[in-house]
Amino acid sequence: MKINVSVFGEVNGNTVNAFTLNNANGMSVTLLNYGGIIKDITVPNAEGKPIHCVQTFDTLQEYIDDPSYRSAIVGRYANRIGHGTFCLNGTQYTLDKNGGEHNLHGGFAGFHKKIWQASTNELDNSASVTFKLHSPDGEGGFPGNVKVEACYTLNNNNELSLELSATTDKETPLSFTQHAYFTLSNDDKVGSTLLHIDAEQVTDADSSLLPTGKLVDIGGTPFDFLSLTPIEKRASQQASHALFDMVGGYDHNYVLRAAKGSEPQATVMAPDTGISMELFTTLPGLQFYTGSLDSDEQLGALCLEPQHFPDAPNKPAFPNCFVKPEETFKAAIRYKFRAG
Repeated sequence: MKINVSVFGEVNGNTVNAFTLNNANGMSVTLLNYGGIIKDITVPNAEGKPIHCVQTFDTLQEYIDDPSYRSAIVGRYANRIGHGTFCLNGTQYTLDKNGGEHNLHGGFAGFHKKIWQASTNELDNSASVTFKLHSPDGEGGFPGNVKVEACYTLNNNNELSLELSATTDKETPLSFTQHAYFTLSNDDKVGSTLLHIDAEQVTDADSSLLPTGKLVDIGGTPFDFLSLTPIEKRASQQASHALFDMVGGYDHNYVLRAAKGSEPQATVMAPDTGISMELFTTLPGLQFYTGSLDSDEQLGALCLEPQHFPDAPNKPAFPNCFVKPEETFKAAIRYKFRAG
């Protein structure tokens, strides 16, 4: 498989390249070394028509100006850390408050606005782009010099995988995610898209979407996607829930069940295009995001963000998110696309 490299733009004197990976089935993926962004995923449907499966911008400046983390790698810590602070080994750390009263997606110096070093690897049945980044001690208020590596690989099975790893010289919380805005359907809204999430609980949250520490059983609520169900059917059902009503849609962390063999943690399917996507991850949580479904400015896309739980640095009962110098953070995300 081959990788085509082209210049996409320049920021602060640094060249931003676009890396386009093409497989034998006509699927292509374009990546940027700005933000580790997935600029495009194109999958032919059963009739051979190319379907663009993520929202995209045409210019680098649009990505620079974008406040929504569009298809970027997010870090140092995906989602919220409450009130921009946490305590570790007797030291109180003060973080950027860039999400209301909370730290959001790593703060003002997040990975999504960084230039990453890139290298490529072409094999017969796959092609990879590896992005590397150094986050210095104290960036955004976080401790530790952190070295991050993110390897995207496209293969001839229509699978796009993202292998994430990081090391640190001081204990620190780490949680990275991929913030793609998926558009498998041609519809302007996501209501007709079918969704499955392998979870029976979400993390409870207050009015600022900060977890309370409790877990909420979701059977029979608008959050219940244990079976493949149209989003609008679940969202408009009579039995609502205060957590759902607070958003008017979805912006919630799902507590993923333990992996069962080769079964995905989530599945998305668009009946109008026939394109489906299975998501596999080793991370314990999955943020499902649509924004408000009642707004005239509805996203027209959905986000499925594998992650550690929001505010886990302040919630000892949540899965551990701290990484020590003698450890290596590792996480995997894999998307498998099917046409009809």
